[in-house]
Amino acid sequence: MKIHLLSGFLGSGKTTAIRQACGLLLAENIPVGVITNDQGIRLVDGDYFKSLGIPGLQVGNGCFCCNYRDLEERIESLIQTYDPACIFAEAVGSCTDMVATVVKPLRRFRPDTEVTLSVLADVRLLKMLLEENKRLFEASVNYIYFKQLEEAGIIVVNKIDLMRPSELEKLKLTLQERYGHKTILYQDNFQEDDVRRWLNALNEYRVPGGLSSLDIDYDLYGEGEAALGWLDEELRIESPDGRAEEAALAIAHTLFEKVVDAGHPIGHLKFMLNNRLKISYTAGDQMRSDPVIQPARSATLLINARVQVAPEVLMRLAEEARMAIQAAFKGRVHADSLSAFQPGYPRPAHRIGN
Repeated sequence: MKIHLLSGFLGSGKTTAIRQACGLLLAENIPVGVITNDQGIRLVDGDYFKSLGIPGLQVGNGCFCCNYRDLEERIESLIQTYDPACIFAEAVGSCTDMVATVVKPLRRFRPDTEVTLSVLADVRLLKMLLEENKRLFEASVNYIYFKQLEEAGIIVVNKIDLMRPSELEKLKLTLQERYGHKTILYQDNFQEDDVRRWLNALNEYRVPGGLSSLDIDYDLYGEGEAALGWLDEELRIESPDGRAEEAALAIAHTLFEKVVDAGHPIGHLKFMLNNRLKISYTAGDQMRSDPVIQPARSATLLINARVQVAPEVLMRLAEEARMAIQAAFKGRVHADSLSAFQPGYPRPAHRIGN
């Protein structure tokens, strides 16, 4: 069996890549499993894979490295229940040092299992940080971003359809100079040929015997994680005139606009509407297409927001968005659950150095 571990910053497209890959493999009758991961507990991505009928479990309340025992339990549960040929394990986007804390322990405790590590990167954010030297995030957050790329076995530069060809060619030269010793793929997750190329690379990739763990400053790493605010909220919308899904979509877009207008850098904003429709934003993003909504007198909306701002500020912006749409649609919006926090200091269960 193979475990394909995915790292990469928030909003880089890891979930979409896994979804597309699973679709291709399942169409060929190749059984798969998915493990999602987050610092929170109620995950949009977990509900998303469930809605697609893709076997999946989640490790919540901390990253894979800090909850390694939970990761092992989820792997074993998928094996016993579904006997997958491969498992895609998506690490939380604020996590790094995966080689020492996840890849090497998996290789030690599961010697018959092949492990790969792909790191996804949004091509636009990569350009801003590598070529334009923009300070979109704090230095400690950028530290995590570049440490993720440093330890990658395979770098997948994603969302290339959103960049002009001339800009992409220039970026390729920059990446070749800096990361030319690694496997680098350029991908649009919505193109089948690109996803197949990535799957082929995963099948052909062999982790070097002398795989190097990162030289990493955990205090700076912890500072970067603590700079990000997490908000998980479940809303219930009631609309007597049947506009509940429209109101839910308006809440999602209003929260995005409020965060952008306030100048807070977005890792990602993810929403799950009625357990069937996923809506995503990253920094500067708009939706690729308008979601298809239906008349409904009630709706549920799960919110996962990861933004560089204090949690209490993020919570206030979410409340303002909720109240504004409640007034505009003349319905009722109930907050059934709410959790806002900053990730704690990373304390991996195992760390195997060089």
